[in-house]
Amino acid sequence: MAYSDGTEGEIIVPKKWYEKLPRPAWSGYEKVDQPDGWFEVYRLTETVYAIYEDGQFEEVISYLVLGEDRAALIDTGNGIGDIKALIDGLTELPVMVVNTHTHGDHIGGNHQFNEVAAYDSEFSREKAKRGQSKEQMGHYLDGDMVWKPFPPYFDRDSWSIRPFKVTQWLRDGDVVDLGGRELEIIHTPGHSPDSVCILDRVNRVFWTGDTFYPAPIYVYSPSTSLDEFIDSFSKMVRLLPIYDWVMPSHNEPRMEKHLIRECHEAAVSIRDGAAGPYKEGTAHGIKVHRYDYDRFSLIVRAERP
Repeated sequence: MAYSDGTEGEIIVPKKWYEKLPRPAWSGYEKVDQPDGWFEVYRLTETVYAIYEDGQFEEVISYLVLGEDRAALIDTGNGIGDIKALIDGLTELPVMVVNTHTHGDHIGGNHQFNEVAAYDSEFSREKAKRGQSKEQMGHYLDGDMVWKPFPPYFDRDSWSIRPFKVTQWLRDGDVVDLGGRELEIIHTPGHSPDSVCILDRVNRVFWTGDTFYPAPIYVYSPSTSLDEFIDSFSKMVRLLPIYDWVMPSHNEPRMEKHLIRECHEAAVSIRDGAAGPYKEGTAHGIKVHRYDYDRFSLIVRAERP
């Protein structure tokens, strides 16, 4: 049952979304002063920093994870801010980028780094080779999508997601060793073919990328798969006893892990035609249904195979 009909803006971008900011979840963490106003940086633990781009609608979060020998930068944002300069101010360790997936808002700074690890798929190889043009990124910089001033060094007219070189192609079960800290790669397709979650078993931390975050989760574009999304959440549910922290790549830095089970159950009910009311609309020319839950939403194609 549909409870309303929505335009693309209402389905994806709520009006005046920025009035919800600052999000209360950030108040529990130490804010780290740094010179670039585009980013907000928070110290979550002694060895994990969250790098938050609250000025653009996606509210992308990248994470800097420190080991004894090197650091991992989990995603590099949307390429608006100079994330390399920011990271250089936070650590002297050599830094490897580890991508949760290769959508444009997570690889914007990849080209700035000498070491980049991404999941090996045709999808990610194409993104690494070609990047994404400003036109392909759509209305990313337009209107209410951005509420903060752009950095003085940023040229919005020439902005694009630049190609980059991958120095390590990842597979399911691979481990990135930072020295005294290991990050395990868990392939979780659905949102994109190359989506991964990253598990730190010792510290019980689970980075979920865009597979799960506290906002509308997109499972509607041609490169998404609701069935794969459900299979990935089955895997994530089986891993629940192993992690405590759920660290998404948008909006908030830490989520309650019981939401992983709830999102899995919601996706199954949508697939089986047993979900509750939804909002109908169009997103990027695709007819979609949006199902809203307490802490997240799922946007799926109205017509599914």
